[in-house]
Amino acid sequence: MVWLETVEAYARARTRLWGAAGLWGGLLLIGFDIYAAVVTYIPQYRFRNDFRLLYGAALIGPRQGFDHLYDLAAQKAAVEGLGQGFYWSPFLNPPPLVWLATPLTILPFGLALLVWSFLLFGALLLTWYLVAPGEGLTKAAYLAMWLGVFPVAFGLMVGQPVALVAAAVAACWWLSQRNRMLLAGLALSLIALKPQVALLVPLCLLVSGHARIFGAWFAATALMALVALAMLGPDGLARYRDALSLASQWEPTRRYAVAGLVGLGPQLYVAQAIVAAAALLGAWRHRHDGPALPIAAGITASLLFTPYVGFQDCAMLFVAAWLVIRAQATDWQLGMLLTGFALLELALVVNPAFILAAETSLLASIVWPANVTGKEAGAVAEARPG
Repeated sequence: MVWLETVEAYARARTRLWGAAGLWGGLLLIGFDIYAAVVTYIPQYRFRNDFRLLYGAALIGPRQGFDHLYDLAAQKAAVEGLGQGFYWSPFLNPPPLVWLATPLTILPFGLALLVWSFLLFGALLLTWYLVAPGEGLTKAAYLAMWLGVFPVAFGLMVGQPVALVAAAVAACWWLSQRNRMLLAGLALSLIALKPQVALLVPLCLLVSGHARIFGAWFAATALMALVALAMLGPDGLARYRDALSLASQWEPTRRYAVAGLVGLGPQLYVAQAIVAAAALLGAWRHRHDGPALPIAAGITASLLFTPYVGFQDCAMLFVAAWLVIRAQATDWQLGMLLTGFALLELALVVNPAFILAAETSLLASIVWPANVTGKEAGAVAEARPG
Protein backbone atom coordinates (compact mmCIF):
# COMPACT_ATOMS: atom_id res chain seq x y z
CA MET A 1 0.00 0.00 0.00
CA VAL A 2 2.76 2.42 -0.97
CA TRP A 3 0.30 4.84 -2.54
CA LEU A 4 -1.63 5.11 0.73
CA GLU A 5 1.54 5.89 2.66
CA THR A 6 2.35 8.55 0.05
CA VAL A 7 -1.06 10.17 0.46
CA GLU A 8 -0.69 10.16 4.27
CA ALA A 9 2.77 11.70 4.05
CA TYR A 10 1.49 14.38 1.66
CA ALA A 11 -1.44 15.25 3.94
CA ARG A 12 0.74 15.47 7.04
CA ALA A 13 3.28 17.67 5.24
CA ARG A 14 0.69 20.26 4.19
CA THR A 15 0.20 21.74 7.66
CA ARG A 16 -0.23 25.32 6.41
CA LEU A 17 -2.84 24.22 3.90
CA TRP A 18 -4.81 22.38 6.58
CA GLY A 19 -4.38 25.34 8.92
CA ALA A 20 -5.74 27.78 6.35
CA ALA A 21 -8.67 25.47 5.57
CA GLY A 22 -9.47 25.07 9.25
CA LEU A 23 -9.27 28.80 9.88
CA TRP A 24 -11.49 29.65 6.93
CA GLY A 25 -14.03 26.96 7.79
CA GLY A 26 -14.07 27.98 11.45
CA LEU A 27 -14.65 31.64 10.56
CA LEU A 28 -17.59 30.68 8.35
CA LEU A 29 -19.10 28.71 11.24
CA ILE A 30 -18.55 31.65 13.61
CA GLY A 31 -20.39 33.87 11.14
CA PHE A 32 -23.35 31.51 11.17
CA ASP A 33 -23.29 31.35 14.97
CA ILE A 34 -23.30 35.14 15.27
CA TYR A 35 -26.29 35.27 12.93
CA ALA A 36 -28.13 32.66 15.03
CA ALA A 37 -27.33 34.55 18.22
CA VAL A 38 -28.53 37.90 16.87
CA VAL A 39 -31.69 36.50 15.29
CA THR A 40 -32.74 34.00 17.95
CA TYR A 41 -30.80 33.61 21.18
CA ILE A 42 -30.14 37.22 22.17
CA PRO A 43 -33.72 38.47 21.60
CA GLN A 44 -35.14 35.40 23.38
CA TYR A 45 -32.74 35.37 26.35
CA ARG A 46 -35.63 35.37 28.86
CA PHE A 47 -36.38 31.73 28.14
CA ARG A 48 -33.47 30.46 26.02
CA ASN A 49 -30.54 31.45 28.26
CA ASP A 50 -30.04 29.00 31.12
CA PHE A 51 -28.31 31.62 33.24
CA ARG A 52 -31.79 32.71 34.30
CA LEU A 53 -32.11 29.41 36.21
CA LEU A 54 -28.73 29.86 37.89
CA TYR A 55 -29.47 33.49 38.77
CA GLY A 56 -32.83 32.49 40.23
CA ALA A 57 -31.22 29.69 42.26
CA ALA A 58 -28.61 32.11 43.57
CA LEU A 59 -31.40 34.37 44.85
CA ILE A 60 -33.02 31.59 46.89
CA GLY A 61 -30.27 31.02 49.44
CA PRO A 62 -30.13 34.55 50.92
CA ARG A 63 -33.92 34.90 50.81
CA GLN A 64 -35.26 31.51 51.91
CA GLY A 65 -32.29 29.51 53.12
CA PHE A 66 -29.91 27.23 51.24
CA ASP A 67 -31.96 24.15 52.09
CA HIS A 68 -34.60 25.46 49.64
CA LEU A 69 -32.12 25.63 46.74
CA TYR A 70 -33.72 22.63 45.00
CA ASP A 71 -37.28 23.42 46.08
CA LEU A 72 -38.92 23.51 42.67
CA ALA A 73 -41.67 25.88 43.80
CA ALA A 74 -39.05 28.31 45.14
CA GLN A 75 -37.07 28.06 41.92
CA LYS A 76 -40.15 28.75 39.82
CA ALA A 77 -41.06 31.80 41.87
CA ALA A 78 -37.52 33.17 41.73
CA VAL A 79 -37.18 32.81 37.95
CA GLU A 80 -40.65 34.09 37.08
CA GLY A 81 -40.07 36.96 39.50
CA LEU A 82 -37.31 38.27 37.25
CA GLY A 83 -39.92 39.77 34.94
CA GLN A 84 -42.47 39.08 32.29
CA GLY A 85 -41.57 36.40 29.77
CA PHE A 86 -39.07 34.50 31.95
CA TYR A 87 -39.61 30.78 31.56
CA TRP A 88 -38.76 28.38 34.39
CA SER A 89 -37.43 24.84 34.31
CA PRO A 90 -35.72 22.95 37.15
CA PHE A 91 -32.20 24.02 38.13
CA LEU A 92 -30.07 20.89 38.55
CA ASN A 93 -26.44 21.97 38.82
CA PRO A 94 -24.58 21.40 42.11
CA PRO A 95 -24.16 24.05 44.83
CA PRO A 96 -20.61 25.20 43.86
CA LEU A 97 -22.00 26.70 40.66
CA VAL A 98 -24.51 28.65 42.74
CA TRP A 99 -21.70 29.93 44.97
CA LEU A 100 -19.88 31.18 41.89
CA ALA A 101 -22.91 33.04 40.58
CA THR A 102 -24.13 34.49 43.89
CA PRO A 103 -22.00 37.69 43.70
CA LEU A 104 -23.65 38.46 40.35
CA THR A 105 -27.05 38.80 42.04
CA ILE A 106 -26.06 42.29 43.22
CA LEU A 107 -26.38 43.28 39.55
CA PRO A 108 -29.58 43.55 37.53
CA PHE A 109 -30.23 40.36 35.58
CA GLY A 110 -29.31 41.85 32.19
CA LEU A 111 -25.94 43.12 33.40
CA ALA A 112 -25.27 39.90 35.33
CA LEU A 113 -25.96 37.91 32.15
CA LEU A 114 -23.45 40.04 30.25
CA VAL A 115 -20.76 39.49 32.90
CA TRP A 116 -21.51 35.75 32.94
CA SER A 117 -21.24 35.56 29.15
CA PHE A 118 -17.85 37.28 29.23
CA LEU A 119 -16.72 34.82 31.92
CA LEU A 120 -17.71 31.87 29.74
CA PHE A 121 -16.04 33.38 26.68
CA GLY A 122 -12.87 33.94 28.69
CA ALA A 123 -12.97 30.30 29.79
CA LEU A 124 -13.23 29.19 26.16
CA LEU A 125 -10.22 31.31 25.22
CA LEU A 126 -8.22 30.01 28.20
CA THR A 127 -9.00 26.40 27.29
CA TRP A 128 -7.80 26.93 23.74
CA TYR A 129 -4.66 28.79 24.82
CA LEU A 130 -3.62 26.12 27.32
CA VAL A 131 -4.40 22.93 25.41
CA ALA A 132 -4.73 23.52 21.66
CA PRO A 133 -1.59 22.21 19.91
CA GLY A 134 0.51 23.91 17.29
CA GLU A 135 1.52 27.52 16.73
CA GLY A 136 0.65 30.39 14.44
CA LEU A 137 -1.82 29.51 11.72
CA THR A 138 -2.49 26.04 13.10
CA LYS A 139 -3.33 27.32 16.56
CA ALA A 140 -5.51 30.09 15.09
CA ALA A 141 -7.38 27.47 13.07
CA TYR A 142 -8.07 25.48 16.22
CA LEU A 143 -9.47 28.63 17.86
CA ALA A 144 -11.81 29.33 14.94
CA MET A 145 -13.01 25.73 14.87
CA TRP A 146 -13.41 25.69 18.66
CA LEU A 147 -15.53 28.84 18.73
CA GLY A 148 -17.34 27.99 15.51
CA VAL A 149 -18.56 24.44 16.10
CA PHE A 150 -22.19 24.73 17.11
CA PRO A 151 -22.25 22.84 20.45
CA VAL A 152 -19.52 25.18 21.79
CA ALA A 153 -21.20 28.30 20.41
CA PHE A 154 -24.59 27.12 21.65
CA GLY A 155 -23.22 26.59 25.15
CA LEU A 156 -22.00 30.19 25.15
CA MET A 157 -25.26 31.54 23.73
CA VAL A 158 -27.39 29.84 26.39
CA GLY A 159 -25.04 30.43 29.33
CA GLN A 160 -24.09 26.80 29.99
CA PRO A 161 -21.14 26.34 32.41
CA VAL A 162 -19.42 23.57 30.41
CA ALA A 163 -16.80 26.12 29.29
CA LEU A 164 -15.74 26.53 32.93
CA VAL A 165 -15.23 22.77 33.31
CA ALA A 166 -13.25 22.65 30.07
CA ALA A 167 -11.00 25.42 31.40
CA ALA A 168 -10.55 23.58 34.70
CA VAL A 169 -9.44 20.37 32.96
CA ALA A 170 -7.19 22.35 30.60
CA ALA A 171 -5.57 24.15 33.53
CA CYS A 172 -5.06 20.81 35.30
CA TRP A 173 -3.17 19.41 32.32
CA TRP A 174 -1.16 22.61 31.77
CA LEU A 175 -0.09 22.82 35.41
CA SER A 176 0.83 19.14 35.49
CA GLN A 177 3.13 19.69 32.51
CA ARG A 178 4.99 22.21 34.67
CA ASN A 179 5.18 19.79 37.60
CA ARG A 180 2.74 21.79 39.72
CA MET A 181 0.71 18.78 40.74
CA LEU A 182 -1.05 20.24 43.78
CA LEU A 183 -2.22 23.27 41.81
CA ALA A 184 -3.29 20.92 39.01
CA GLY A 185 -5.46 19.00 41.46
CA LEU A 186 -6.98 22.20 42.83
CA ALA A 187 -7.78 23.35 39.29
CA LEU A 188 -9.38 19.98 38.57
CA SER A 189 -11.63 20.36 41.62
CA LEU A 190 -13.51 23.06 39.68
CA ILE A 191 -15.17 20.31 37.66
CA ALA A 192 -17.57 20.35 40.62
CA LEU A 193 -19.32 23.18 38.76
CA LYS A 194 -20.71 20.55 36.37
CA PRO A 195 -19.13 17.25 37.40
CA GLN A 196 -20.84 14.80 35.07
CA VAL A 197 -18.84 15.96 32.00
CA ALA A 198 -15.48 15.08 33.62
CA LEU A 199 -16.53 12.69 36.36
CA LEU A 200 -14.00 9.94 35.57
CA VAL A 201 -10.98 12.19 34.95
CA PRO A 202 -9.75 12.11 38.59
CA LEU A 203 -9.95 8.30 38.73
CA CYS A 204 -8.10 8.00 35.42
CA LEU A 205 -5.36 10.22 36.79
CA LEU A 206 -5.15 8.10 39.93
CA VAL A 207 -4.76 4.76 38.16
CA SER A 208 -2.23 6.29 35.75
CA GLY A 209 0.03 7.19 38.67
CA HIS A 210 -0.79 10.85 39.24
CA ALA A 211 -1.65 10.44 42.89
CA ARG A 212 -0.67 13.98 43.91
CA ILE A 213 -3.13 15.48 41.44
CA PHE A 214 -5.82 13.10 42.64
CA GLY A 215 -5.06 13.85 46.29
CA ALA A 216 -5.34 17.61 45.84
CA TRP A 217 -8.54 17.18 43.81
CA PHE A 218 -10.01 14.87 46.45
CA ALA A 219 -9.21 17.18 49.37
CA ALA A 220 -10.68 20.26 47.68
CA THR A 221 -13.73 18.36 46.41
CA ALA A 222 -14.37 16.77 49.81
CA LEU A 223 -14.28 20.20 51.44
CA MET A 224 -16.77 21.58 48.92
CA ALA A 225 -19.01 18.55 49.41
CA LEU A 226 -18.99 18.90 53.20
CA VAL A 227 -19.85 22.60 53.01
CA ALA A 228 -22.62 21.91 50.48
CA LEU A 229 -24.09 19.13 52.63
CA ALA A 230 -24.04 21.34 55.72
CA MET A 231 -25.79 24.14 53.85
CA LEU A 232 -28.39 21.91 52.20
CA GLY A 233 -29.24 19.82 55.23
CA PRO A 234 -31.23 16.56 55.01
CA ASP A 235 -34.29 18.18 53.42
CA GLY A 236 -32.28 20.08 50.81
CA LEU A 237 -30.29 16.97 49.93
CA ALA A 238 -33.49 14.95 49.51
CA ARG A 239 -34.90 17.63 47.19
CA TYR A 240 -31.71 17.59 45.13
CA ARG A 241 -31.79 13.81 44.83
CA ASP A 242 -35.42 13.93 43.69
CA ALA A 243 -34.64 16.63 41.11
CA LEU A 244 -31.77 14.60 39.65
CA SER A 245 -33.93 11.48 39.53
CA LEU A 246 -36.59 13.41 37.65
CA ALA A 247 -34.05 14.83 35.19
CA SER A 248 -32.70 11.38 34.32
CA GLN A 249 -36.13 10.53 32.91
CA TRP A 250 -36.27 13.45 30.46
CA GLU A 251 -35.62 12.58 26.84
CA PRO A 252 -33.59 15.77 26.11
CA THR A 253 -31.15 14.95 28.94
CA ARG A 254 -30.68 11.39 27.67
CA ARG A 255 -30.62 12.04 23.92
CA TYR A 256 -26.82 12.31 23.67
CA ALA A 257 -26.09 9.81 26.44
CA VAL A 258 -25.77 6.04 26.35
CA ALA A 259 -28.97 5.99 28.42
CA GLY A 260 -30.81 7.35 25.41
CA LEU A 261 -29.60 4.41 23.33
CA VAL A 262 -29.93 1.47 25.74
CA GLY A 263 -32.58 2.89 28.08
CA LEU A 264 -32.68 2.93 31.87
CA GLY A 265 -32.32 -0.10 34.10
CA PRO A 266 -29.82 -2.96 34.42
CA GLN A 267 -28.61 -2.68 30.84
CA LEU A 268 -27.50 0.90 31.54
CA TYR A 269 -25.55 -0.19 34.61
CA VAL A 270 -23.77 -2.83 32.54
CA ALA A 271 -22.90 -0.26 29.86
CA GLN A 272 -21.62 2.18 32.50
CA ALA A 273 -19.47 -0.51 34.09
CA ILE A 274 -17.93 -1.37 30.70
CA VAL A 275 -17.23 2.29 29.94
CA ALA A 276 -15.65 2.94 33.35
CA ALA A 277 -13.51 -0.21 33.11
CA ALA A 278 -12.34 0.74 29.61
CA ALA A 279 -11.40 4.24 30.74
CA LEU A 280 -9.43 2.98 33.71
CA LEU A 281 -7.71 0.36 31.57
CA GLY A 282 -6.75 2.99 29.02
CA ALA A 283 -5.43 5.29 31.74
CA TRP A 284 -3.40 2.47 33.28
CA ARG A 285 -1.91 1.50 29.92
CA HIS A 286 -0.66 5.06 29.49
CA ARG A 287 0.62 5.39 33.05
CA HIS A 288 4.16 6.14 31.80
CA ASP A 289 3.12 8.70 29.20
CA GLY A 290 2.05 11.72 31.21
CA PRO A 291 -1.49 12.85 32.00
CA ALA A 292 -2.71 13.78 28.49
CA LEU A 293 -4.15 10.43 27.40
CA PRO A 294 -5.54 9.49 30.84
CA ILE A 295 -7.38 12.83 30.91
CA ALA A 296 -8.64 12.30 27.35
CA ALA A 297 -9.89 8.84 28.31
CA GLY A 298 -11.58 10.26 31.40
CA ILE A 299 -13.38 12.98 29.44
CA THR A 300 -14.62 10.66 26.71
CA ALA A 301 -15.73 8.01 29.17
CA SER A 302 -17.48 10.57 31.39
CA LEU A 303 -19.74 11.64 28.52
CA LEU A 304 -20.53 7.99 27.81
CA PHE A 305 -20.98 7.12 31.48
CA THR A 306 -23.32 9.87 32.67
CA PRO A 307 -27.07 9.56 31.94
CA TYR A 308 -27.38 13.36 31.87
CA VAL A 309 -25.81 14.97 28.79
CA GLY A 310 -26.75 17.99 26.70
CA PHE A 311 -25.24 18.25 23.23
CA GLN A 312 -23.40 21.41 24.32
CA ASP A 313 -21.50 19.19 26.78
CA CYS A 314 -19.80 17.59 23.78
CA ALA A 315 -17.53 20.65 23.80
CA MET A 316 -15.45 18.64 26.27
CA LEU A 317 -14.53 16.32 23.41
CA PHE A 318 -12.41 19.12 21.94
CA VAL A 319 -10.22 19.08 25.04
CA ALA A 320 -9.88 15.32 24.73
CA ALA A 321 -9.09 15.63 21.00
CA TRP A 322 -6.37 18.24 21.54
CA LEU A 323 -4.75 16.08 24.20
CA VAL A 324 -4.82 13.06 21.88
CA ILE A 325 -3.19 15.15 19.12
CA ARG A 326 -0.53 16.35 21.56
CA ALA A 327 0.21 12.72 22.37
CA GLN A 328 0.97 12.10 18.68
CA ALA A 329 -2.36 10.90 17.34
CA THR A 330 -2.34 8.00 14.93
CA ASP A 331 -3.73 8.34 11.41
CA TRP A 332 -6.81 6.42 12.54
CA GLN A 333 -7.36 8.80 15.44
CA LEU A 334 -6.94 11.88 13.24
CA GLY A 335 -9.57 10.50 10.88
CA MET A 336 -11.93 9.87 13.79
CA LEU A 337 -11.39 13.39 15.16
CA LEU A 338 -12.17 14.96 11.79
CA THR A 339 -15.30 12.83 11.49
CA GLY A 340 -16.25 13.70 15.04
CA PHE A 341 -15.97 17.42 14.33
CA ALA A 342 -18.39 17.08 11.41
CA LEU A 343 -20.80 15.08 13.57
CA LEU A 344 -20.72 17.69 16.34
CA GLU A 345 -21.46 20.49 13.90
CA LEU A 346 -24.47 18.51 12.69
CA ALA A 347 -25.43 17.25 16.14
CA LEU A 348 -28.96 18.65 15.98
CA VAL A 349 -29.79 16.79 12.77
CA VAL A 350 -27.80 13.53 12.87
CA ASN A 351 -28.81 10.49 14.86
CA PRO A 352 -27.12 10.73 18.30
CA ALA A 353 -26.05 7.10 17.92
CA PHE A 354 -23.40 8.25 15.43
CA ILE A 355 -21.95 10.67 17.99
CA LEU A 356 -21.95 7.96 20.64
CA ALA A 357 -20.21 5.63 18.19
CA ALA A 358 -17.54 8.27 17.53
CA GLU A 359 -17.00 8.75 21.28
CA THR A 360 -16.75 5.00 21.78
CA SER A 361 -14.25 4.71 18.93
CA LEU A 362 -12.10 7.46 20.39
CA LEU A 363 -12.09 5.80 23.80
CA ALA A 364 -11.25 2.44 22.22
CA SER A 365 -8.37 4.00 20.27
CA ILE A 366 -6.89 5.25 23.56
CA VAL A 367 -7.27 1.87 25.22
CA TRP A 368 -5.90 -0.03 22.22
CA PRO A 369 -3.68 2.27 20.10
CA ALA A 370 -3.65 1.19 16.47
CA ASN A 371 -0.27 2.27 15.13
CA VAL A 372 1.75 3.72 17.99
CA THR A 373 2.13 2.30 21.46
CA GLY A 374 1.38 4.52 24.41
CA LYS A 375 5.03 4.68 25.47
CA GLU A 376 6.18 5.65 22.00
CA ALA A 377 3.44 8.26 21.72
CA GLY A 378 4.42 9.78 25.04
CA ALA A 379 8.07 9.93 24.04
CA VAL A 380 7.23 11.69 20.79
CA ALA A 381 4.91 14.12 22.60
CA GLU A 382 7.64 15.01 25.10
CA ALA A 383 10.02 15.75 22.23
CA ARG A 384 7.60 18.11 20.49
CA PRO A 385 7.65 21.82 21.35
CA GLY A 386 4.61 23.39 23.07
